Amino acid sequence: MIERKPLSYPRLIWRLGLGWLALPLVFGVVFVAVALSSLAAYRALQRDGVLGQTEVIARNISRSRNSDGDETLTYYLTHSFRPEGYSDSVTTRQSVGRGLYMGTEIGSFLPVTYIWNQPERNTLDPKRDMFGVVFFGLAGGVALLVALGGTAWGWGRVASARRALLHGDVREARVTDIRKLPLRVNGRARYRVTWQDAVGTTGKSLIARPDLALAQNVGDVIVIYVDLRTGRGWWQKQI
Repeated sequence: MIERKPLSYPRLIWRLGLGWLALPLVFGVVFVAVALSSLAAYRALQRDGVLGQTEVIARNISRSRNSDGDETLTYYLTHSFRPEGYSDSVTTRQSVGRGLYMGTEIGSFLPVTYIWNQPERNTLDPKRDMFGVVFFGLAGGVALLVALGGTAWGWGRVASARRALLHGDVREARVTDIRKLPLRVNGRARYRVTWQDAVGTTGKSLIARPDLALAQNVGDVIVIYVDLRTGRGWWQKQI
């Protein structure tokens, strides 16, 4: 008699490859939080801001590269102004658009919008600030939608595998093919194992690592769990 495998939710979620859902969820939450914070700052400047003049005292460009080697430039201006009613000057370094940066020299005077009782909260480029709100809001919304859709899709897989483990048929199946996929993870190929079980039903594995897939040969007998509701078979070594 084939022994039934115990159910472990964390192991099941991990083995079904659903850990990636944490990434869009975290990114979505962070991006939406940044968008809301930026929107609050933008509204405060619109509501309580006053217009003044500030002097540019430094210019610099920050360069960064992503994993593909593409370079990103961020333009910064450092400026100083004395708010009305204050004896001390306020100095701020902030990112600006390329057009504003290229059209400004050290010693230039620019309009600055600042909150009258919190002059350290100021901006040279209100339009860019609003662009940041829109960008982070949209990016966060898309990431959360991906996380939501992925969770709904993944829950169906978890539910099927759970039913198979707890109440499904435990069957022997014979491997019919081990197919290399056009997919590599960390430089290593991935595979798909197909089978035909003892009652003649065909099935296929989840995407498998080479150490798992290539340990099998066509004709080998493996153990699968079958979800009786959907007929989906799950390879014991993957769940």
